[in-house]
Amino acid sequence: MSENPIQHLLRPREYIIWIVEDDALLNNVITRSLQKAGWKCKSFLSGKEILEYNNSEEKSGTPNPIMLLDFLLDDMNAIELLNKLKELDQCYPFVIMTGFGDEKTAVELMKLGAIDYIVKEQFFVGKVVRVIQQANEKLETTRKLELSRRQLEESAEKLKILNKKINLQKLTIENEKAKTDKLLQSVLPKSIARELLEKGFTKPRQYENVSILFADVIGFSDLARKTHPIELVTRLDNYFYIFDEIIEQYGLEKIKTIGDCYMCAGGIPEENINNPVLTVLTGLKIQYTIDKLKEEYISDNSGFRLRLGIHTGNVVAGVVGKIKFAYDIWGDAVNIASRLVEAGEEDKVNVSEKTFSLTRDYFVFTKRGNVITKRNCPMKMYFVERLLPEYSEDEHGILPNSKLMKKLNMNEAIKYY
Repeated sequence: MSENPIQHLLRPREYIIWIVEDDALLNNVITRSLQKAGWKCKSFLSGKEILEYNNSEEKSGTPNPIMLLDFLLDDMNAIELLNKLKELDQCYPFVIMTGFGDEKTAVELMKLGAIDYIVKEQFFVGKVVRVIQQANEKLETTRKLELSRRQLEESAEKLKILNKKINLQKLTIENEKAKTDKLLQSVLPKSIARELLEKGFTKPRQYENVSILFADVIGFSDLARKTHPIELVTRLDNYFYIFDEIIEQYGLEKIKTIGDCYMCAGGIPEENINNPVLTVLTGLKIQYTIDKLKEEYISDNSGFRLRLGIHTGNVVAGVVGKIKFAYDIWGDAVNIASRLVEAGEEDKVNVSEKTFSLTRDYFVFTKRGNVITKRNCPMKMYFVERLLPEYSEDEHGILPNSKLMKKLNMNEAIKYY
């Protein structure tokens, strides 16, 4: 297994002093002085000799060298020797020795990488041990700095990787939150979903004059007996999808589906005084659309037939459930709307007297009088036939014209067809 660079720096560094001096006597004196101070030494009398040794097998496995290098050798000067070693990709720390008066040259060599220099003046040998010791301390300091730098680089890289992981996790969490928010907003009204996300809860609220619409499939049980279940549910889902699009056009809120019954309401969660008219327009559009769709299934008599009931009254609206949230409404108005759809007839929009009184200026009605509901309660009911001609965009009296849209403050850019 290869050694980690950091582990290599942590090992104790042992040095041997290469004394490169062509004066054999001086070389010997310097060697003894350093050995006496505890240093391992090896002597060279020329540049050629050190180059040959550098390429020999003898050098293999020896400690790291610090060169104590005489500037002027018999065969080359220090700069030439250093360049030759560099060509061999062998660069060693070195201390330069120069003659008296060559301090300028020594300074230049310091720029080339010399750790220190010694001037060959009287009794200079006594300074050699101290200079080598200082050189060793500088190298040790450099080694520790390099160790710290590499450790910092490793820490920075680890931090970078960690930050990347954190960012990826953050992005994943944000994506999941966005999916959850989107899902929540698809289940609940946007304003309610926003309140729930911001506060963690939403309070129930009392509303006045909310219009509740029920759309019920007639004879669904009979259809279920002669139609494949998957085909039946798929067709029902397609119908309810169309209903979703229609109520969105008119600003109504889908409450729920109860089997084959579709329930929505106008005037919640944002109040709208024109919600009775908008809800009746929605009922007419749903009924007209279903009439058209029935023609597609006339051959096998499997088209859905609807009855619709609408009532306007007071309700309480809010979110129920802890795990599966549901936006729902409660009150007598809901019960009355349910009775109206039960007392309705095929292909008709049946409305209560309250809804009739709030919308009579815009639609053509057929008075039904008192109708006995399943709970033996007589109620005045009306069938909505169509829009009044002055408010109708089409010959069937289903689509509102610009005059009515302006009067109801409806968005004229929306095509209600």
